[in-house]
Amino acid sequence: MANKEYPFTANQFNALTEEERQALLAVAEYLTSGTIDISDEDLSEALNLMKPAKGCVPNEEGDGDLLNTVRRKFAAVYQTAMELAEAELKQRGFEPRKHFNFSLVIEPSYTDSTRVAIVDYDRPICYLHEWSKAWHFKFANLAELAGAVLSAKVVLVNKVVEFNPKELFIVVEEGRVRQVPNLPPNLRVVVIDYDIEDVEEQEIKASPLDGQPCHITPF
Repeated sequence: MANKEYPFTANQFNALTEEERQALLAVAEYLTSGTIDISDEDLSEALNLMKPAKGCVPNEEGDGDLLNTVRRKFAAVYQTAMELAEAELKQRGFEPRKHFNFSLVIEPSYTDSTRVAIVDYDRPICYLHEWSKAWHFKFANLAELAGAVLSAKVVLVNKVVEFNPKELFIVVEEGRVRQVPNLPPNLRVVVIDYDIEDVEEQEIKASPLDGQPCHITPF
């Protein structure tokens, strides 16, 4: 049962995986522009905007531009997810601007659903599109908040991988490649055959089972 004074606690934090902890610390840094100590008071103060409330945001967070506060609430999850996804994609060998260029778009509302989209700034690609009413966008504990961030991150990573299939080049000097069995997903095979003359590029199935594309390029 959540503590009414401190909805987010050190015990909740310590029960999480390392990945979940890093996601929460990133959210806290987004909201505070700094680092925090792992205590009931500091966690609850830093993440106060994300706690359950009767309205679209907690009363004490509602001063000033309410639409901007709602936007900030959603951005705390999706901006963080976007940055974590970018870090993982870099580790996998994907390069920003070459393979992806995330751009976060939020249409905030305190009376209806707030829409969130993460698109590519350079290409007509939408990586994520979600919506929720602000008063439903709340988290009872740190595990729920971390789960929301990491779920969005996984969607972004998977979409970038999907839209950027890798290529495997096979050079053939004698004979022709008819199949490439057990081809992993998201891999495009390009066979370069130096023995084919005056033949246009053709496509064959990499395997009768997986049906992945395999291109033969004459040289």
